[in-house]
Amino acid sequence: METSVNHSMCRCCASEGAFKDVKSTYHWMGEEEIYADMLRECFDINLNTSEDCDESGICEVCITQLRNAINFKKQVLHTEEHYKKLVQNKALFRTNIVKIEANADDDSEGNVSADDAFSGAEFDVPIKTEEEEQKPKKRAATTKTMTTRSKKAKTESGETSTKRIRRKANATLVSSDNKVTRKLKKAEEKGLELDKHRSNIRLILQCSNATPIRCRGGIGYACSFCGDEYPEPANLKKHTIEQHDDKAKLKFMAGKMMFSYLVKLDITNLTCKICDENFNLLEQLIDHLIGTHNKKYFNDIKNHIMAFKFDDDVLKCIYCPQNFHKFKNLQQHMNVHCRNYICEVCDAGFINKHILASHSEAHKIGTFKCDLCPKIFDTYRKKKSHEKSVHIHASLVSKCGYCNEKFSSSRKKDDHLVKVHGVQMKALKCPACDKIFDNKTSLTVHTKRDHLMERRHDCTLCDMKFFQSNELKIHMVKHTGVREFKCEICFKKYGRKKTLKEHMRIHNDDRRFKCEICGQAFVQKCSWKGHMRNKHGELV
Repeated sequence: METSVNHSMCRCCASEGAFKDVKSTYHWMGEEEIYADMLRECFDINLNTSEDCDESGICEVCITQLRNAINFKKQVLHTEEHYKKLVQNKALFRTNIVKIEANADDDSEGNVSADDAFSGAEFDVPIKTEEEEQKPKKRAATTKTMTTRSKKAKTESGETSTKRIRRKANATLVSSDNKVTRKLKKAEEKGLELDKHRSNIRLILQCSNATPIRCRGGIGYACSFCGDEYPEPANLKKHTIEQHDDKAKLKFMAGKMMFSYLVKLDITNLTCKICDENFNLLEQLIDHLIGTHNKKYFNDIKNHIMAFKFDDDVLKCIYCPQNFHKFKNLQQHMNVHCRNYICEVCDAGFINKHILASHSEAHKIGTFKCDLCPKIFDTYRKKKSHEKSVHIHASLVSKCGYCNEKFSSSRKKDDHLVKVHGVQMKALKCPACDKIFDNKTSLTVHTKRDHLMERRHDCTLCDMKFFQSNELKIHMVKHTGVREFKCEICFKKYGRKKTLKEHMRIHNDDRRFKCEICGQAFVQKCSWKGHMRNKHGELV
């Protein structure tokens, strides 16, 4: 699909800005659009273009008006076809009688020749023409002896079959016409709603220091206008304010559809540009612009704006006390406060229809076979997740934003960022005990194990519970007494692999525990501790 944008003037209203190319192909409501062809088909207008100076742009307002004109033309043409069919149906069942009348000079009997045997008065009868087969003429009857053909065709309600067929045909045409009208009306309403959303966000960007965020990429937060990424939101905000003026803000969100419409705004230190008043929430700024500065803001539509603040080291929700380590998780949480579209199965709310549709995939339960292997899954989402992680990307799920190298875990990617690209990773502090961790995974495990006291793995032979499955496996040796790990040198057997590894240090003379006072080294840690206590009087 073409996505050409011309930084010139609109060829339809002469407004200046960055607009869509009239000769390129775009998609709207599932149909292709070439605006130059639409102008030619609807109005017979051919726009002049120059090879030296290509200024063939068209703004969003004119595109909406052009779509409305095209739809109106389609409606008129459809109505005309409807009218023709009605006329044709009436003519199909009409009996046309052509009467041959004699001229005044032919009325006398003297003008009747002997050769004209069929020119008498008794042969002056009407000639009946029909598209259907000629029906026999009904005899004249002096008494009411039988029911006529037309009466036999009547229904119990007194309606003839001809009228019934005609009524059904009309009803079908009217129903078809109503469907087209409803579709056109719905498309027009969607276009109007989208225009209101664009007007609202442009007002906020022009009258405040709020700045949009495209997404959180591999390097950092991405600019909505040029795509540049910055590790810190403050740097992106400074870049947006300094590098992208009001002219760029006028075309913000152009070409977006209502199905996936979503604006992410940084409202840190939110300020009105008109009077320099500060605000805590975006809703307060909007009320201020309407009440104090008489600005036009459309409140009759759903809110598709997510607001974020970055005034702390921890990512926080602006509406509730929840904290997050990832911007992605915070963004997912914001759907709790932006319940524009509700899931009919679990009552979860979402800000736009696209996110709701993605969520609905989780409720598809059945038998879903992997397209690339024999594995079968009970949900569609599990199947897609399996295909993506196992077959499409193999074990590489985390990608470096600088060099696009992929890693099997986010921790390995973080190590790569520090060693190769010199990125300074933030130290993560546990809010409960002030311990410091160098990655999110370690902090998460610490929080669940030491503070939330999660113990999901139960021993079936005693009351012990464990955080991880391998901890349970090590514990089970006490009950089973199985010694499956054997030393190949002295043939001793051990119940745990860890114990065998410690034993192997004896054969390898691996004296890793060294006394810093006298220099004596030991294979086992317990031997080193005993030496420090007995020889030097230190408890370690």
